[in-house]
Amino acid sequence: MQQFVDAQRGTPRVKLRIVDVAGSDAKLLLELKRAADAQDTDAFVVGVPATLDDTLAGAIALVARPVLFTLPIAEPTGPAERWIFGLAPTPDAIARVLVDALPTRATPSIIVTNGSLAAGREALALEAVFRADGRPLPFVMSAAPDQRDTFAQRFKPFASTGSGVYFAGPALGYLDPVRVVPAPDPAITVQIFLSYLTDANDAGRLGESAPGVRWPGLRRPVVAGLGTQAATATDAVALLAANADASGDAERSRSRVESGTFAGIATTYAFSPSRHTGVDPREIALLAYENGRVVTARASAAPAK
Repeated sequence: MQQFVDAQRGTPRVKLRIVDVAGSDAKLLLELKRAADAQDTDAFVVGVPATLDDTLAGAIALVARPVLFTLPIAEPTGPAERWIFGLAPTPDAIARVLVDALPTRATPSIIVTNGSLAAGREALALEAVFRADGRPLPFVMSAAPDQRDTFAQRFKPFASTGSGVYFAGPALGYLDPVRVVPAPDPAITVQIFLSYLTDANDAGRLGESAPGVRWPGLRRPVVAGLGTQAATATDAVALLAANADASGDAERSRSRVESGTFAGIATTYAFSPSRHTGVDPREIALLAYENGRVVTARASAAPAK
């Protein structure tokens, strides 16, 4: 994001101020309130997992500035929806891709959560797709920090049959649990799926388990040798720069974003008054980590030979 800002030419130019909210919804709300009081911010880019509940929506309505989310959010509704734009696929669209990646409708599935809000949101989206398809609901297992020591033992009964295992929420906290999942019997395929929140650094730290892991991301950044999250963050600043009003009129900037398309690095975003999540679900791909780089996964989620 900073590199894009430094390379800008012409006017108006976007100025960037980065605030670390440490993944805290409370700190995000405080920053929105501070900006609303100070009236010193024309738009916001939110790069942390967030839930568009009534509290956050109320804060966005109060600040009355475009707010771009680079991580998955549901299609916004209510009085604040006109200010909210999602630059990632919706949780429902991501869950659909993950569930469809299972080889059969009867494949047993497990959702592993770490107790975080992000994990809870992803688990609910996955369960909704299983329910809509009439599939058996997945078994939910916790790998929260206080239960990681016993995770391998609790998972052992599931390793005897082929299954799909979804680790919901940020991947970094799952490095040890993921390593115990692959079945010892090579004839049994245990398919491991991580969150959209995964990046190449996370996958690279999985060691020998990395080739058998898949996670959802966007196609174009992989071709360009970039990560989904970095590309989307850069697109957020570029989109704001392309639609900024020289006089600082927030309503004009918002209307420009809402009424058009934008060809970014990660994808081409298309918004409208009735659609504020701008990613085509067909752009979602399953990604893998092979030979030290992120690639588009092959059809099988089995470890690469």
